[in-house]
Amino acid sequence: MFLTSEAFGALNGKAHLPDWNTTTVLMISYEWDVIRGGPEALAGLRLAARLRESGARVHALTAIGAEQSGGADRVAVVRAKPYARTRLGRAWQMIRSGVPEPQGMWVRNAVQRGRRVLSSLPGNTVIYSRAMPGSSNIVAWHLARSTGLPWVAHFSDEWPAVQLVSNGRLLLAPYKAPLFHVWRRRIFTDAGALTFTNPRQARAVLGSMTERFLSKAFVVTHLPTDSHRRSRPQQSELFHIVHTGNLNPPGHSSEALIRGLRLFLDRVPQARNKVRLTQAGWSNGDLPGWTRRCGLDDVVRVVGRLTGPELIELMDNASLLVGFDYSRPDSATLLSKLPDYVNSRRPILVITAPTSAMGHLFREDGVGLTAHYDSPEEVAEQVSRVFDAWQRGEFQAFLPTATAIESFTDRSVLAELAAAFSVARTATRAINQDSHRLALLGHESSR
Repeated sequence: MFLTSEAFGALNGKAHLPDWNTTTVLMISYEWDVIRGGPEALAGLRLAARLRESGARVHALTAIGAEQSGGADRVAVVRAKPYARTRLGRAWQMIRSGVPEPQGMWVRNAVQRGRRVLSSLPGNTVIYSRAMPGSSNIVAWHLARSTGLPWVAHFSDEWPAVQLVSNGRLLLAPYKAPLFHVWRRRIFTDAGALTFTNPRQARAVLGSMTERFLSKAFVVTHLPTDSHRRSRPQQSELFHIVHTGNLNPPGHSSEALIRGLRLFLDRVPQARNKVRLTQAGWSNGDLPGWTRRCGLDDVVRVVGRLTGPELIELMDNASLLVGFDYSRPDSATLLSKLPDYVNSRRPILVITAPTSAMGHLFREDGVGLTAHYDSPEEVAEQVSRVFDAWQRGEFQAFLPTATAIESFTDRSVLAELAAAFSVARTATRAINQDSHRLALLGHESSR
């Protein structure tokens, strides 16, 4: 499977996988709120829920969430300090904090609170920090150094973020680049293990340090909202194209989809009364503009951000689910909505480059269809294929394969996480033994 790490494959079952019933985890995530949080918050909450279902005790340290002190699992909330309104003020705050992103204002107080939380947890607790933002990993770095506990660091995207990279050139203030470099090296070196959403992303984030750290890089990909695969019958009266998520130009553009849909409708004009496209998300990007330019106001509707149940209902009413990758040939991103798409048992079309991580996943594991982000023609062809199959009621050939489905199961994702925890614990024991040995040597030499 594409979503299997080289590190996991190299273990070949040799790692001592933890008994979740005896495992305590402190998850560090800047956002831990279903309503106010973004994709990373939802991904962390889903993973925490699966860990609890497997028997683990999961505590959380966050800046955005609801404090929870009772019961077996606690949530500690440390509010971030206010962010300066002026550019100069923000620069001064980042330089003082030593963290090259606004959330660095959270780090100092979060470390203090984290130490108090860890003092009340078992001595074998695993620290699992999840970026983005990267400040979550910086908090964990401090806590791991001060406590000696095993630590696993997660990256859900590139760091610095892809929005700061254009044509290979870093669009960073002069003081930020050195700070990113320092913290990347510290995190990669000192974490007992690293996790990423896919193998391509691991290499993209590690960059020139890939060869050194790939052996401890595991793939803990996104999980669906729930573990149950749905099988609602396709509706026959409306061919419903659905996109759930945000569009953030220039990296994300709806141009290929909207122009491709217009091409398809020009070629099959009788389909216009049967085709609808729904966009659900808090950022619609350039979709409204392209909708107007292509004269599709009667076909496209925008519904804004929906609740979890509403999103599932929308996916279940879809005939074709659509996703947008970054408009880059080397994109290493994996869409967080993809597991829910797979569980919906609907054809999936992702607009991406064939050389991207998504392109490889769809091609190697049979997730669905792809069209190039620069090709409305490819979009029109793929929509036409699915539309024809929908009319015949024979769309089974376009559904995700068994391999694709297995990639996003609790079993597969938690197996990689368990291996990462095991490797981190082994690394921590080795470091502690070395420290003890050096202490003994120092004691002997002083006698």
